[in-house]
Amino acid sequence: MNTVVVRYGEIGTKSRQTRRWFERILINNIREALVSEDIEYKEVFSKHGRVIVRTNKAVEASNVLVRVFGIVSLSPAMEVEASLEKVNKTALKLFRKKARELGIKNPKFRVTARRITKEFPLNSLELQAKVGEYILENEECEVDLHNYDIEVGIEIMEGRAYIFTEKIKGWGGLPIGTQGKMVGILEDRKSALAIFLMMKRGVEVIPVYMGGEDVKELWLRIKKFAYGSKGDLIKVESLEKINKIIKDFGAKGVIKGLQLGKGAEEEIKKDKGTFIVPVYYPLIALPQEYIEDVAKRIPL
Repeated sequence: MNTVVVRYGEIGTKSRQTRRWFERILINNIREALVSEDIEYKEVFSKHGRVIVRTNKAVEASNVLVRVFGIVSLSPAMEVEASLEKVNKTALKLFRKKARELGIKNPKFRVTARRITKEFPLNSLELQAKVGEYILENEECEVDLHNYDIEVGIEIMEGRAYIFTEKIKGWGGLPIGTQGKMVGILEDRKSALAIFLMMKRGVEVIPVYMGGEDVKELWLRIKKFAYGSKGDLIKVESLEKINKIIKDFGAKGVIKGLQLGKGAEEEIKKDKGTFIVPVYYPLIALPQEYIEDVAKRIPL
């Protein structure tokens, strides 16, 4: 594999000017993730609603980039010239590799193709049929469009073909750095989840804590998803001291892990009198099942 194809979601719904700004931030966060994890890459660029990462460590890069917010899915891929001969040969090679990995004889498969740009002479359905026929001619297998073992994906853009057999689900959301800065009060597992969910919404979080060295471990776990955020854990003596940090960093809000229950209303009233910016409680309206699912996936 020599490329990672990155797909994003919410960014694509913005205006052209806003989308380009979001894409720049996403690309910067991708580069930061690769550099911080010592994964070499040749180039990162966006085109036609995709971000392309050229690297000879596509699988390793994918394992890191799946933690970058803003990415809906990604695929380690082979980038080749968009000729039918090269697409056929590469698709067959990746099909055989995937079949060996799965340990399946006579696998069921399907081919999905998309011409993102239209210069390729075959349309998407014709390309799917041609590549499927080529695989059938050279391997013991069968086509099954619904109950398949292997899916060969092909995307065509500007004379290049990107061929893959995996589509890895990302966290989605927005790239960190697109929604300003907030101070996150890290006290326990719930507050760590609250900070995580606000980072997923594109917020750059400055984490603070007042005591308990065990919270450092919580921060290390969520920091693995904080590409694009320059903040590191700051110890404070009291909640009132947080207002100085808010001013120093130009933070637009405070994040707390409060949930509905006994004493919640009193805490909200107290927070309004304590902090000079609005306080956000991301967990307050979320189902407990969703919160537990996110905690397991991080994991916390």
